[in-house]
Amino acid sequence: MKKFRFALLFITALAFVLGGIIAIRSQQNETELLARLLGNWTTHFDVIENEQTGETSASFTDYPSYVFRGVAYSWDVPEIETSLIEDVPVAADHSIARRWEKVLSLHSKKWDTTGFSGRHYELRNEGEHTVLHLYIYAPADTMKNFWLASDETAIVDLKTGKNYRAIRTVPDCFGKYFTFKCKRGTLLDFQIYFPKLPRSTTEIAIYGVPYLDMNGERLTLNQKNKKRPLYDDKPRYHAPKLAKEESKEYDSMMERSWAVYNDVHLIKPVEEGTMALWRTPDATYVAYAYEQNWTREQFRSSHDLWLIDDHHFAYKVQDVLQFPADHNFWIEGYSGDCVAIIYVFEPISTDIEEVHFTIGKYANPKAKIRVFSIEELRDNQALFEYKERQIVK
Repeated sequence: MKKFRFALLFITALAFVLGGIIAIRSQQNETELLARLLGNWTTHFDVIENEQTGETSASFTDYPSYVFRGVAYSWDVPEIETSLIEDVPVAADHSIARRWEKVLSLHSKKWDTTGFSGRHYELRNEGEHTVLHLYIYAPADTMKNFWLASDETAIVDLKTGKNYRAIRTVPDCFGKYFTFKCKRGTLLDFQIYFPKLPRSTTEIAIYGVPYLDMNGERLTLNQKNKKRPLYDDKPRYHAPKLAKEESKEYDSMMERSWAVYNDVHLIKPVEEGTMALWRTPDATYVAYAYEQNWTREQFRSSHDLWLIDDHHFAYKVQDVLQFPADHNFWIEGYSGDCVAIIYVFEPISTDIEEVHFTIGKYANPKAKIRVFSIEELRDNQALFEYKERQIVK
């Protein structure tokens, strides 16, 4: 059975994210958010507990070659002579801290989270610098042999080839191993400073950040100068035609009892799963692109679809424009058509930056979810303009 992909794509889990890189733009306190990875879990750390004190400790690495993989000779690899950093920056008020709390609250007691940490970052323009923030959920009370950045750390503009070298770090640990102590579960904010990237920079690669496995990690930045209104107009929608009504004796197992639609809202070909969002004062509209693989194809939309914002408020779908919910139906067209179906949710606040979607209000903590930038989804509106089918015989 096809066309449950909208459902399957958004089956959720943690109120956190495993997923792709989200490039977004925001102005807060004269800082500009260029890119963000709201991360993934890692069980990289083996935690040791002191039986007498109950304190825990873990090591980032005991093998220098893990950090310095490009060094040709073993004698060129720095020895692990770790220094203690007394003051480590904390990000207690960051939204990621709330996400961690949500994640842990969803975990059953039977799941052992010992050694769990996260790999999350934000790249921001701050004053005269571009700053890479590494948000680290401390897996233990003491973290040994951590390595943040060095002379190998850089950002490369992939269009111009300009190479922006790392200047300094917060805390001051540039080019050396260090140990830090904090309460397990603290959200830390390590920072790497670079020369400020110009607005013309949109495609970059980052090197020399071992904790994030960044050795040429490519990012697309959203550097837009034009401000947009807070609200959108309601999307223009080409209403489908009902070719055959649903039978009064509808049965999900009886194909002949399903409704049939044609002349649906077609768009130019995009990858199935592409989405767009319209934020209006009265409702939130989310369009989803489906690929039609046969001239008659089965579809189904769920009324148990939820939009979850970055404050963890949940909005249940209110309507599926012109199509039935929770019933199978047919769409007649041409193989190769790209069909748009629009889901209607309650209005969301203008201060919401990100959303994800779930089937069912509560998460399955082992599944994956993807978080979407509101502005990224709004940028996709043009992809969902109605386009008449053109047939060449």
